Amino acid sequence: MKNSFLFGALSLSVLFACQTPAEQPMEQEQPAETAKTYDKGYQLYTIREALTSPEAIAASLKETKALGYNKMESFGFMQGTFLGMPVTDFKQAVVDAELGSPSGHYLPMQLEGDVVGPIDTATIADFLDAAQALNQHWVIIPWMSEAWRNAEGYSHLVNYLKLLGAAAKERGMVAAWHNHDFEFQPLHPEDPASPKAYEYLLSELEGTNVVFQMDVHWVAFAGENPVEWINNYPGRFPLWHVKDFAADTATQIPVGQGVIPWEEIFAAAETSGLEHYYIEQDFCAADRGIECLKESIEWADQQAYMD
Repeated sequence: MKNSFLFGALSLSVLFACQTPAEQPMEQEQPAETAKTYDKGYQLYTIREALTSPEAIAASLKETKALGYNKMESFGFMQGTFLGMPVTDFKQAVVDAELGSPSGHYLPMQLEGDVVGPIDTATIADFLDAAQALNQHWVIIPWMSEAWRNAEGYSHLVNYLKLLGAAAKERGMVAAWHNHDFEFQPLHPEDPASPKAYEYLLSELEGTNVVFQMDVHWVAFAGENPVEWINNYPGRFPLWHVKDFAADTATQIPVGQGVIPWEEIFAAAETSGLEHYYIEQDFCAADRGIECLKESIEWADQQAYMD
């Protein structure tokens, strides 16, 4: 399903096999299952404009904790620091704010450039060391420049992710890829039968220590149905980014104020293998990052399926 997802709620059906009364087994009392719960988290990128100094970072982390968030997904690791803070100092700021950080985004600088080739594996140990310092379990590669969005670029990415996953496994950690919308273009645009790049990544990384962080917003923005992808690749998406868009699909707004049918998407959480979700808003006014997170969690707190 493509664009129809954007203009209405998902239609999901469950089929049950019929049995005559004589064929039905006797009902036995089963122990009640405890529903999985999720502490609300957010992606630190949402409030990037506020993170101007070590003092501002520490204060902002505490402010988000006060809003009701219990975990934060990091970004901004570069040249051995988080947002210019030594790893030990950044970790202390996270601890002082009483936030957990199960996962983080780490970007090899080559993926930001225009030269496509093998990705330097020297970054792997640095990423894993930083993630381990924050007690993170998932190390996520989140983006690539337009120059890399072709068959050669994706092939190099797969090789790097496999090596990252193998190294992460030795430490009891897991590697992941975070999607945007560009992965839903054909891997070979000139070939009508070409799989989407996302299909290629899911196929090539099956059975490895690499999972996927589904950015639900970007899947829907690409005209795709997130639930269909989850159903087609069960258990492959233990992490989600949760953000919303207005009816024009171009404007990001706080979660719950837009048109994405969150209840139907969260109904697929078990199939997805969901462990953590992070509220995020890529674009909001520079001085409203905290307010955007506030509006999102106020709505999310009212939705039983998001707890």
